[in-house]
Amino acid sequence: MIRDITRAVGIKAARLAVSLSPTIHRRKAMKISKRPLLAALVLSVGGFSIANSAQAGCGFAPPLLKPSAWNSSTQTSPTLLSAVYRPGAEGRFLLTGGVPDEAGIVGMWQFQLLAPNGAVVDDGYAQWHSDGTEIQNTGMHAPITSNFCLGVWSKVGPNKYQLNHFPLAWDATGQSPANAIQLTETVKLTDENHMTGTFTLKVYVWTSTDSLDVALGTPVATVTGTLTATRVTINSTVPGSTE
Repeated sequence: MIRDITRAVGIKAARLAVSLSPTIHRRKAMKISKRPLLAALVLSVGGFSIANSAQAGCGFAPPLLKPSAWNSSTQTSPTLLSAVYRPGAEGRFLLTGGVPDEAGIVGMWQFQLLAPNGAVVDDGYAQWHSDGTEIQNTGMHAPITSNFCLGVWSKVGPNKYQLNHFPLAWDATGQSPANAIQLTETVKLTDENHMTGTFTLKVYVWTSTDSLDVALGTPVATVTGTLTATRVTINSTVPGSTE
């Protein structure tokens, strides 16, 4: 009797073990199959993170700095410089600074001012700078009487420019102020190396060296005329020279 019961229990246990065996194997299989799936998920998340990092690296954002390494004084914005290409044998780029459009006037010029009767009012050399300023070295005035003067210019049309220029003249001794002068010009480039235009020169009596004020505020003389100029290049020579 006991033997029969033991055998019956043994049979049931064996059957139960057999019935449970697939479940146990399936659970083990699931555990095993989840491992590569988890690894794949980790790799995919990592790959997504790397992809995002790579995408961010294609922008202009600088690399992250620790707060202790940040120095705002060293952080500067990218700067673009405007330039104009001037063709020719000595082809080159010229900076135009804050000038909004192409400024073909920029450079050095040999100029001459002529009165309506053909008399030379002034001649010399002038430089028109890319920042809208200008300087002249006149050949008609001795250095002791002040032969350098300054101006500003603006572009007013295609190849067309206006100049507002202020000489300060001293007497022949170089000891006393003589005249304050305003020279205005409207010029146009006829080609890359030549310009023509008109000018108005107003002469005022300069009152003292302590002020730029002039007597009465009205010009004592006004001269108008025409202007011609030729660009000075690296290959230019002294006018009239054959070498």
